[in-house]
Amino acid sequence: MSVPAPVLTDSRLGPGTLTIGTTEYGVQISNVRLTPDVSTEDGTPTLGIPEPSPLSTVAWSLAGSAVQDWEIDDGFVNFCMDNALAELSFTWVPLDDGTVEYTGTAQVLPVEIGGDVAVQQTTDFEFPVIGAPARGVHTPTAAAAGVQEMLA
Repeated sequence: MSVPAPVLTDSRLGPGTLTIGTTEYGVQISNVRLTPDVSTEDGTPTLGIPEPSPLSTVAWSLAGSAVQDWEIDDGFVNFCMDNALAELSFTWVPLDDGTVEYTGTAQVLPVEIGGDVAVQQTTDFEFPVIGAPARGVHTPTAAAAGVQEMLA
């Protein structure tokens, strides 16, 4: 029996969405990722288990970069300031083609405001995820399906 040759998969972001709470901020987001932070320490040897497995924990964060939009009340920058420390649901759809979405709850933290004069400002964000994110199948909207068709 022959084993099929591996196929290269090149996953790229966009067009997609990032919804935090009830607001969709995808148009402002230039970079987004779910990042695991794995902490590992040695297990404690016992008489019954002299070589225990390591004790590992995983903490997640929702992180990325956004184009600053502090002139508008409901923009991403002001949303982060107004909702600092709130635990809100999020849905991240990396590519609105019906493949995958990630959901969870993140603690919103305020972000940096401002920067160099006369250039487009971006700000980085990193929100701790409460528990672990979930992966599911995304059902694209009719509008998103039309965009995908135009891009094909």
